[in-house]
Amino acid sequence: MAEIPLVLGFDLGGTKMLAAVVGGDFSVRGRAKQKTGTERGNDAVFAGIVDTIEQAITNAGCGLSDIAGVGIACPGPIDMRAGVVLETPNLDLRDFALRDRLTKKLGVPVVLENDVNAGVYGEYVAGAGRGFRHIVGLFPGTGIGGGLILDGKLYRGARGGAGEIGHMVVQVDGRRCGCGRFGCLEAVASRSALAKDLVALAANGEAPIIREKAGTDFLAIKSGTIAKAMEAGEAAVTELVMRSARFLGIGMGNCVNVFDPELIILGGGMVERFGTQYLAVATESMRETGMKRMVEHVKVKAAELGDDAAVIGAAALLRESFARESSR
Repeated sequence: MAEIPLVLGFDLGGTKMLAAVVGGDFSVRGRAKQKTGTERGNDAVFAGIVDTIEQAITNAGCGLSDIAGVGIACPGPIDMRAGVVLETPNLDLRDFALRDRLTKKLGVPVVLENDVNAGVYGEYVAGAGRGFRHIVGLFPGTGIGGGLILDGKLYRGARGGAGEIGHMVVQVDGRRCGCGRFGCLEAVASRSALAKDLVALAANGEAPIIREKAGTDFLAIKSGTIAKAMEAGEAAVTELVMRSARFLGIGMGNCVNVFDPELIILGGGMVERFGTQYLAVATESMRETGMKRMVEHVKVKAAELGDDAAVIGAAALLRESFARESSR
């Protein structure tokens, strides 16, 4: 049986880029990471992508000729058919023809995928989702990303926008969301939403660690800082974190009612930092929200792959595109 060729997965983030050479068994043979940098725009970001890819290939002890293709996980809206990143404000990308430009530079096939979709797919093929075919993935962080595996396939919807679970309304007339609506799950359960509430605690003296590390700038409040405040016994901070977990559970329960999954995977910095209590509170809230006969069978697991989820998922989706082409 012929050996499955190596492919490269790439995760393009607002603060960092990660590239990994991935084997046929989804093992990472070599990786490279670098900060996205202060330079923004199509040309600057493209130069960073190429440099990170070349470093990963070198670290894997192989050459470009050993790589069968590149799968790239991208934030923001993308046109998958055209291979274009439509808009990514935090990187100042506009109508970025990344697929064709990178194919021309490297001489190998390139596919693009939404970053959260890629992360959920990575967990499906090589992480917490192995053995399941109906999965909802939720990644609370700066916002709340979502992804869907339905009957063993990544579900993208009619125009590629499926999985925006963070913009499900869970609190009518709640806080205004970045999307312009009110009461979205992201507006009440993301780290950004939590940080806005923590600013008030810092200002009135109920969160001294938050105040020491970040002052009253909600943009400076990271998951690690919040976790330190919880570990130090700052009860008001813990109460707000668990409130956000309860809202997350409401979103999870609604997803169960709509999609009837076997498994919900929770990932991202908040899940990693806030531990088993956060996971337990979200799960309890899900079981209170969803239809009883449906939620009682749903498992909830923390993501297992960390930063590698999106690069492995992008690589796996690239292989899937190869399989589709060969079957035509």
